[in-house]
Amino acid sequence: MTEWAFHCDHTETIEESLPFLAEGSEHLVYFDGADGEVLKVTKVGLFGAYYELIDGRVNEFKSTPAEYLIRLGLLETLFGFSQEPLGVTEQGQIISRQKFIVGDPPSQQAVDSFLEITGLSPVKRNCWLWKGVKRDGIEPWVGDARADNFVDTAEGIIPIDLRMWLVVDLLA
Repeated sequence: MTEWAFHCDHTETIEESLPFLAEGSEHLVYFDGADGEVLKVTKVGLFGAYYELIDGRVNEFKSTPAEYLIRLGLLETLFGFSQEPLGVTEQGQIISRQKFIVGDPPSQQAVDSFLEITGLSPVKRNCWLWKGVKRDGIEPWVGDARADNFVDTAEGIIPIDLRMWLVVDLLA
């Protein structure tokens, strides 16, 4: 699956041994204290998910590697913070890094207020599903907006692990 990546002229193989920090539904997270960053490695075959409302119910669909990478750019655009993709493992896992954020867990009420201030509105608040303003038939959606995926810092609330995608209205 990723054989092509290892035949590129600019490919560099790096092996590092970093302390394990945490595990989520889609990532293994390692701490790089020297750089003040975390390295995130997607679990084999998992690249997050996106959600759709079908008959008023939230349905989850697996994201592709391309959708995962697009998500990182969307998060950077909307929130000014996302992890940076670094490469891929032989097993097809995407490796990325982001600054380690020091702070406290916010309340869900504080997260919801932050999302509203950012210009998002709840689709299904109890499912942590939000959407932005539709422009030219394209609507940004944010999922997994649980308090666990944010850090409350002296500078304000920072999202550290959200899912984001675009919903395209083909009739627009």
